[in-house]
Amino acid sequence: MPDFCNRIAALKKLNLLIIRAFTGPFLATFAISLFLFLIHFLWKYIDDLVGKGIDTFTLMRLIFYSMADLVPMALPLSVMISSLMTYGNLAESYELVAIRSAGVSLYRVLWPSFLVMLLFAAITFYFTNIVIPRANLEGKSLLYDLRQKKPAFNITEGVFYNQIEGYSLKVGKKEQDDETVRDIMVYEYRQGNSQLNIVKAEKGVMKLSSDRRFLYFTLYNGVRYEEMTDMRDYYRSYPHNIMRFGKQQLTFDLSSLDMKITDKEAFRGDYRMMNIAELRLEVDSLEKQKNMKLQRSMDFFMTPYFHFVADSVKSRAGLVKSSNIIENYPGDRHGDVYRIALSTARGIKSIADNNKAELELLQAESVKYQAEWHKKFTLSVVIILLFLIAAPLGTIIRKGGIGLPLVIAVIMFIVYYAINIIGEKIGKEGIVPLWVGMWLSSFVLFPVGIYITLKASADSATLSLEAYQRLFKRLFNVNRWRNAVRNRGRGPAES
Repeated sequence: MPDFCNRIAALKKLNLLIIRAFTGPFLATFAISLFLFLIHFLWKYIDDLVGKGIDTFTLMRLIFYSMADLVPMALPLSVMISSLMTYGNLAESYELVAIRSAGVSLYRVLWPSFLVMLLFAAITFYFTNIVIPRANLEGKSLLYDLRQKKPAFNITEGVFYNQIEGYSLKVGKKEQDDETVRDIMVYEYRQGNSQLNIVKAEKGVMKLSSDRRFLYFTLYNGVRYEEMTDMRDYYRSYPHNIMRFGKQQLTFDLSSLDMKITDKEAFRGDYRMMNIAELRLEVDSLEKQKNMKLQRSMDFFMTPYFHFVADSVKSRAGLVKSSNIIENYPGDRHGDVYRIALSTARGIKSIADNNKAELELLQAESVKYQAEWHKKFTLSVVIILLFLIAAPLGTIIRKGGIGLPLVIAVIMFIVYYAINIIGEKIGKEGIVPLWVGMWLSSFVLFPVGIYITLKASADSATLSLEAYQRLFKRLFNVNRWRNAVRNRGRGPAES
């Protein structure tokens, strides 16, 4: 009994040791992977965000919502790296040898981390089904508003600024105080751009209101050219008014530069912003639309051109004289019959082509929702399968640290990602059933994980780096080849 209790206590300590050894690298690699994918996201939309005066809080909101959508990319990579590092460290420091020499099998060593992976899989399913759709709804709507937002007010020397509605401004030179400007030209567009007023001034002072909603422009020593479009005979004589001034103040409303908030309901129909129940409901709705479209096509388009009769109905004697339909008509009407038949056939073909195109659009839309439904499950399964590959592989390569595990993990991630993309593509295109394409990466990873786990538990040298290094040295032994060449160059007496 004491031995049994001691064994239980030892196994608990082993579980805590492995969980602690796994948790640290996982959190670190997950944070780094998420950061790298976030950098890629920001770089992708950098042109749409820079120069628009976006405040820090709004930018942090965008980053926060975007990180949720990047988790499906960062999670598999971090699972592989942390698994390789954890079990590679245990094998390299001979802790794994000591554990297994005490009678603990490799499966028992993998069990604590496997339970952690099951917990992560459950959390991942909740995350992909609940958190990511809501974050996508917030993030995509915010990103759309930011991309539609006009650039912040910033006048550049010698360049027309056209973002203020109804005006176009240009300054020749800006002083160091960033308020005094010279050689100013202002174009005013009125009445649907049909009236053009021009203001030119030698000097001016620009000042923004405290809330940055208005621009106060004080002009000195200038001239104002105004077209008098209200005159009855304007298009005959084009009258205009020229007014010179010593000082004039213009006020520009900058509210058009503010970010417009779009209603989030406009984005809710996107498949990336739905949970499982909503996706299933949308798929059912699209299937009903397809069936109604098919039925409507038969009822309203095809029925007038095809007439069906029961087999028991017999034609009246003498009405049909020949099985060749055209021979039942007088010869002088054959041309009319052919023209009517050809026109009818073309009409049927046109209607069929149009309905086929509409059905294909509905099918393509339905496939998107079905594929997203499968994605809610595949990620949870994939991280378990990747663990079953990476953890035993770490015990085989016996290399800890970040170097070799990172290289192997990146290669494995590229292979997994390529298989996943290929499967999704061929599934959506109908080359294979959609569920086969969406689960193709899992079908490939499962036997690989079983094979590597069995080889690692049997201490097989098939995947051992040391075995391949010894083979490489044996095949390419430089000293042996050098001695062989040296001996061949000697004569018989020298030998």
